[in-house]
Amino acid sequence: MKKTTFLFLFLFVTAIIFSQNSAQEFYSSALINDSIKDYPAALQDLDKALQLNEKYDSAYCLQGAINFKLGEYKLAIKQLNNALKINPNYFDALYARAIAKAQLEYYIDAVKDFNRAIELIPNHAKAYYNRALTKGHLNDYTSAIFDLDKSIGIDNKYTNAYYNRGYWKDISGDYNGAVADYKKVIELDASYREAYISMATAMYQHGEKSQACETLKTAADKGSVMAEELTTKLCN
Repeated sequence: MKKTTFLFLFLFVTAIIFSQNSAQEFYSSALINDSIKDYPAALQDLDKALQLNEKYDSAYCLQGAINFKLGEYKLAIKQLNNALKINPNYFDALYARAIAKAQLEYYIDAVKDFNRAIELIPNHAKAYYNRALTKGHLNDYTSAIFDLDKSIGIDNKYTNAYYNRGYWKDISGDYNGAVADYKKVIELDASYREAYISMATAMYQHGEKSQACETLKTAADKGSVMAEELTTKLCN
């Protein structure tokens, strides 16, 4: 009787270990397929992983991330919800769900998810950046600028953060601050043509036509068709 019981327990434990290892193998395969953009194969791998381990939060999270890439935002949110039911403090799932909600224009709910994600990892520059973008859609420019300040404080070479901060500073009436941010973008990345155009636009609107034209010509020399068109229209 004892031998039978022991054998049963051994086989039961062995089956569990085999199941978990197999789920991990399918998950690893999904990661590889995701990296080479074979999304159908990656999703098939994740389905198999979840058949073997229905509590595999990372598999649900990766499902959500892949469906986000495919533009299936509602499905992505559903799968990320599954991950968060298993692990409510799963940063990657919260962060990804926030971005998916923002894509669907669920901005208030997206901000709530960003808030929770930032509580978990307070030094995540991209979380502050994306929360700022979401707040911008809510016309909360003061708070958006604050988030970009935080993002830049964490990563002082974050060109997109400087660029968007410059844009919202200009909208908020801080012209000098906006120009300073656009110049910082160009200092970090001289090929960032949008920064030249936005800076030139701000200059032109504030009566600094010669500086605006000089900036547009620089952007045109770097291959910006829009800058070339604006130079022809405004500077000749």
